[in-house]
Amino acid sequence: MEDLNDLLLFARVVEAGGFSAAERETGTPKSRLSRRVGALEKQLGVRLIQRSAHRFQVTDVGERVYRHARSMADEAQAVRATVDETLGEPAGPVRISASPVSGELLLGGWLGEFSLRHPKVRITLDLSNRFVDLLGERIDLAIRYASQPLASADIVARPIGVGRMELVGAPSLLAAHGEPTEPADLHRFPALGQGGGPDSVRPWALIDADGRTLLHHPQPLLISDNYQALREAALRGAGLVQLPIEACRDALADGRLRRVLPAWPSLATQAYVLYPSRKGMSSAVRAVLALLETKYRELEPPGAA
Repeated sequence: MEDLNDLLLFARVVEAGGFSAAERETGTPKSRLSRRVGALEKQLGVRLIQRSAHRFQVTDVGERVYRHARSMADEAQAVRATVDETLGEPAGPVRISASPVSGELLLGGWLGEFSLRHPKVRITLDLSNRFVDLLGERIDLAIRYASQPLASADIVARPIGVGRMELVGAPSLLAAHGEPTEPADLHRFPALGQGGGPDSVRPWALIDADGRTLLHHPQPLLISDNYQALREAALRGAGLVQLPIEACRDALADGRLRRVLPAWPSLATQAYVLYPSRKGMSSAVRAVLALLETKYRELEPPGAA
């Protein structure tokens, strides 16, 4: 019978994308990883990985073996979760994916407090605006905002809060250009835009009194995919910008930024926490999930600042 530990090590090597990366992630020497995978290949009588000096590639049969090994690892994690829950103390790794603005302004502080209470939980927080493959990248929890429900056969999307974008500007900018009274006035203001370039600037979605959505397409002087950078530019009066409420709540409260066109609120979005549906949830993941649900409920309603 194949050594089950070798199967689990093989899965870690595949997920890391190579022996060197797996050594860094697991702490197991690369030589031992290679030796154990080689022993597994000998026992199975098949080649699982094509090795060369500059290339790492999993064979077709290796992909199939990996899927079974991954299922075994998930079951082992579920067993560990059962024991942890019996002992009553969360423990183990948790990997979280979120946008930079959520991580910098919300999650960093929340998770820091959590770590003080639960020192046996090891959290990895991946902050990126890119699409992530929860299953392929072994993400336990992901925070995402969407205006439409998120649905997938393999992913659970649990609503945990409401997000809103705010159209804001610095008092100095509004003093120089006057207060806009309707969306048509926005064209005479310098703008800051969120996006990856001139062809991918996100439009500003505004809602009128009848609930209809109007899209304003700004012509920004500055474009960035980072809301913190746009916030800093807005604070200096560089232009109007539409920001998540998390990124401007404090500046609105102390007057460094002001809402623009308050009668035309921005489109609200739903905050979701996503996690794999087929994966057993450890006590550590459950504890972090409970924290996120509590903290998002405690956030003041958008627009109350």
